[in-house]
Amino acid sequence: MTNLNFDNMNIDELTISLQLDQEEQALLESIENDEWVSIPNEKEEMKHFQEMAISQMSRQKIEVQMSIQDTDKIYGLANQLGKSVSSFAQDILHKYLKGELVEKT
Repeated sequence: MTNLNFDNMNIDELTISLQLDQEEQALLESIENDEWVSIPNEKEEMKHFQEMAISQMSRQKIEVQMSIQDTDKIYGLANQLGKSVSSFAQDILHKYLKGELVEKT
C-alpha cells in the first residue's frame, strides 16, 4: 500500500485518491474554501441541541388507555390485515388526521 501525502494534494487529487462522491467532494471544497467557522460556546451549543433532540423524541411517543373491548378489536383487525398493532394504530390515526376517516353520522 502506498503512503499518500494528502497535505500536498489539490482537491481533484484528493477526490480521486479518496474516491469521494459528489456530496463528500462538496464538503471537502467548502472546508478548503474556509466556509466553516468554530462555535465559540461548543459545550453550551451541544447541550442545547441535545435538549432539543430529547424534547423532539418525547413528543413522538403517545400512550393511550383503552378499554379491553377496543384493544381486542384493534388486535383482531391488525391481525386480519397482517400488520403489527402499532402500525395499524398509526395508520388509523394518520388517516383520521388527514381527514380520510370520518365519524359516521
